[in-house]
Amino acid sequence: MPKPTIHLVSIAAPFRMGIEDMGRPPSALLYVGGFLKQSGFQVRVHHISEAQIKMTAATILADKDVLFVGFSVITGVPVSSSHEASRIIKEGNPEIPVVWGGIHPSIMPEECLENRSIDYVVIGEGENTALELSNFLLQRRQGDLRRIHGLGFKSDSGIVITPQRDFEADLDRFRQDWSLVDIGEYVRDDRSFYFITSRGCPHGCGFCYNQQFNQRRWRAHSVKFVIAELQAIQRAAGIRHVVFDDDNFFTDRRRGMEIIHRLKETGIGCKWVEIRCDYIEEDLVRRLAGDGVERLFIGWESGSPETLSRISKGIDRPCIEKAFRIIGKQPSLQVDASAIIGFPWETRKHVRQTVRLALKLFRSMPFRIQFNIGTYVPYPGSPILHEARRWRFSFPASADGWRSYDILNGRMTFPWADSSRMRAFRRIDQYAKLLFMPRHSSRKRYLLVFLAYVRLLLGIYILPIELWREKRAAGRSLKAAG
Repeated sequence: MPKPTIHLVSIAAPFRMGIEDMGRPPSALLYVGGFLKQSGFQVRVHHISEAQIKMTAATILADKDVLFVGFSVITGVPVSSSHEASRIIKEGNPEIPVVWGGIHPSIMPEECLENRSIDYVVIGEGENTALELSNFLLQRRQGDLRRIHGLGFKSDSGIVITPQRDFEADLDRFRQDWSLVDIGEYVRDDRSFYFITSRGCPHGCGFCYNQQFNQRRWRAHSVKFVIAELQAIQRAAGIRHVVFDDDNFFTDRRRGMEIIHRLKETGIGCKWVEIRCDYIEEDLVRRLAGDGVERLFIGWESGSPETLSRISKGIDRPCIEKAFRIIGKQPSLQVDASAIIGFPWETRKHVRQTVRLALKLFRSMPFRIQFNIGTYVPYPGSPILHEARRWRFSFPASADGWRSYDILNGRMTFPWADSSRMRAFRRIDQYAKLLFMPRHSSRKRYLLVFLAYVRLLLGIYILPIELWREKRAAGRSLKAAG
């Protein structure tokens, strides 16, 4: 007799201009779903937009043999949308267990379990915990849930959080099961494909969730495993490029370089990969360019020495400038350069230091840097959260409140940054983005770059005519694409 079906749901977060980011595969669900399927369970994965919540809930409720519904949830709007879907399912059939997992419920399990629509929370890596919970539910809840590590649940005496589960050392035990989705939906127009080869990061950046979620532990698939998986995807979907979506792909530099080089030999180029400034060396960058890497993502974070120190990034301004000088020697390489402004302690001086360093980096490799100067958002589990708490900052009190916890929607404010200051931060980011010159740009683009450079240099952001023009152009492009 077949086992009941496990439905796994990931509701995409909105990205720029309100469009959901559907291009990244729901990797967490493909790992967990693949492991459950391998263990004999029937699994269905639903990677959906908010507009598809009611339809997906109806599909799940129509299934008369559901073991549980699991949601993979990240902080922000997906908390609200996942809550909405959970509520609809519970109202339709209160007997269906609802399970939340992922970064947000792993860090805030008690808050999630206070919600009446959530029965269980899987904390940390989900494969083994999900399997043990599945067997418990399959056996009609016979056994002791307290024996399942990495689990949160409700009991008569209140919320129970079991001991943390040990990290899985051998990641090759798990693989993403691409039969659970239409793999072609994740192949982009340029035949590129997002893929994860490792988990965690050993560094201690103060704004990141990783210290609590992964405890600065880095684990990785073997080189052999990665090559075999991507070759299988190449045969199935015709990919030509890979985008490595790891938190820290180059923790083991030798492994990273071997993967990229061997993939090139199989006809798969590396489109994009993240690397830290303090990993940058002449030989490494020369080899990356030689192996056809197109873009590097670098989180340089700040031009303020004080801020770099307080966020424990482990780099300084000379390190940042040296890294960009080295990369600038390879004309084929472009950079996605990410910084953060608006930390609670930052003054106008700190922000100006970051803007001035951005301009200096631009001069080191003109038109080849795509800047992202984001505004600081406090996240659960991040070490510098206490800085926000000093300003009496608090997270949303309800699941629905997380809908507004989205810096891209333009309406967020913080106790240390009112709407006027937040608007200035957004304009700095928007003008910094204009410094990049996409290939085959028209001559008019040079004027736009010049105006953006001058505005950033002088700190003048009133009457942003150039931004209005760009927004209208982007809107027309979206309309045409739709």
